[in-house]
Amino acid sequence: MELQCGFEDSLITMIFGVGAAVAAFPPVMDLCVSFLGRKGAVIAGGAIFCLGSGLQALACNMTMMLMGRVIAGFSVGLLSGNAPVYTSEIAPPKLRGALVTGFQFAITAAWLSLKFAKAVDVVLGHCHDDCFDMFACRIILHNSMPQSGVFCKVGIMLAFLLALVLEDVEKPYGGWIVPGLLLVFGGMVMPGSPQYLVAQGKPNEALKMLLKLRSQDVRVELAQILQEHEAESATHTSWGEFLSGDNLKLLGIGVSIQLLQQLCGMNAFMYDGPLIFNKLFGSEHAGRLFTLVSGVVNIFATIPGLFLVDRYGRTLLMKWSAIGMMICSAVLASVGDVCFQDEESSCGDWAKWTATVAICGFILNFAYGWGGMAWVYCAEMFPQKHRTKGVAATTDANWVGNILIAFLPPIMFANWGFNTFWLFVGTNCLCFFCAVSLPETKEGY
Repeated sequence: MELQCGFEDSLITMIFGVGAAVAAFPPVMDLCVSFLGRKGAVIAGGAIFCLGSGLQALACNMTMMLMGRVIAGFSVGLLSGNAPVYTSEIAPPKLRGALVTGFQFAITAAWLSLKFAKAVDVVLGHCHDDCFDMFACRIILHNSMPQSGVFCKVGIMLAFLLALVLEDVEKPYGGWIVPGLLLVFGGMVMPGSPQYLVAQGKPNEALKMLLKLRSQDVRVELAQILQEHEAESATHTSWGEFLSGDNLKLLGIGVSIQLLQQLCGMNAFMYDGPLIFNKLFGSEHAGRLFTLVSGVVNIFATIPGLFLVDRYGRTLLMKWSAIGMMICSAVLASVGDVCFQDEESSCGDWAKWTATVAICGFILNFAYGWGGMAWVYCAEMFPQKHRTKGVAATTDANWVGNILIAFLPPIMFANWGFNTFWLFVGTNCLCFFCAVSLPETKEGY
């Protein structure tokens, strides 16, 4: 299929997010999980991803390619809305925060691995200036990230190896059926969620699953799950109830958290960071350096959150994370406004390196805090009977924020330059006040 650069390239990229947003839409997610269960939703996500990859591999026109992109995006939306909740429900209470934070760690590891795979392709000369070749490399990176939680790190490395195997293939999209198949067959051996089994009237099966998952006595934990389910079953569950009273307040908090996670500025760095580095250092190679440095900082800065989240709580990490991002944004805006109004720096090399440290500091603060804590908090804050709807709605907000942050910063950078980062100072100020007002959830659901 012949591809045109420009609008069609942007459309093919954007339509993936649209598919993800549709899958995460609460009625759609609720229907899928109610019918399939959390484990079944993971398996279905892998199977749908295979279908989307297959359509892209066989695409002979733009319509067929867009269909494949929408279906693949639907898969990722289904997985991103289900994986954090599934992980939180099978995790031991004392490790729940760390394991759900591993969801963000897995995404970060995927980003770094696949960016490195792209760098290998560039070095080896497989990504040329030809429109189709550049589009192919871009699609490979986007398609290879079905977000399946902390246990997908092995799959990530397999995806990286797959990128190298397929580097000489003209149209490699079909190869990305492999990660989907790993999800399907891996999902078949995963345990079921005890909370979901209790909600389906299967307490004995829930007990068996807990015995498989825990090394200690599980009777107290099962009794807590049964007690919570009985208390919630005493009232009728409806969409009207979900969208009213305290549940509506929780929904507003969760949607705000996920929107702020996107609008704090991290993905602006991920999408436009190479352009910022090119402006700072006046070199096209600086953008590739940013990809490497940002990826390394991101993945290693996520690790402290794994160990601190269950000791110090979710909200404390979110507070310090927001403060750090706010300070780094202010430093970058100030240095950029004073020293980089023209093509050449007017302040010397210190300004370049100060801006670089500020960017790395921003990524570091995001990684241990708002990067993972947003997912942890939203997976824990809703009562069991509304958890599927609530997490779906918050995940949908994250995808909407992702679409906004992908399109707005380039426009703002073109018009405002480094003053754009003053906007991120404001959004991170909101992140801080949001974290201050949140109750802690580490002690229990």
